[in-house]
Amino acid sequence: MRMIDGLRWISRLATALMILVLSACGGQNGSQEAEGRLQEQSIQGAVLEPVMLFDTLEHDFGTIIEGERVVCYFDYVNEGEADLVITSVEASCGCTTPGWSSEPLKPGEKESLEIIFDTSGYSGVQRKVVTVHSYDSKQFVQLIIRANVINGV
Repeated sequence: MRMIDGLRWISRLATALMILVLSACGGQNGSQEAEGRLQEQSIQGAVLEPVMLFDTLEHDFGTIIEGERVVCYFDYVNEGEADLVITSVEASCGCTTPGWSSEPLKPGEKESLEIIFDTSGYSGVQRKVVTVHSYDSKQFVQLIIRANVINGV
């Protein structure tokens, strides 16, 4: 009688293992199909995104006199396939004022972002960061301005 109980136990164990293997195989196919659909949607979404590309990410004013207000422009283009909108621009300092268009930029179009640096009250080597947020899939772009501010004589 013990042998019969042992055989039943082995039979049940074999059945449970077979069910486990079959369900795992079916689950993998479903996962692979879902992953394939996600990749396809991701590829399609990438084609329809804006892409902000700047000509340069840094500008050096060189040596300037304290109290001057200097201006530079960062040119960019929408290299993507959808309209690009700048949602916000943040300067690391109140002495730096960014100016930009809030209008959608069509694919292939170019635009400029203006940065005004007021040197009043500053001296020595200065480095300021301007962070640009947009509909581009990158989280942000950082632009840097530099200057060596000297006291006027």
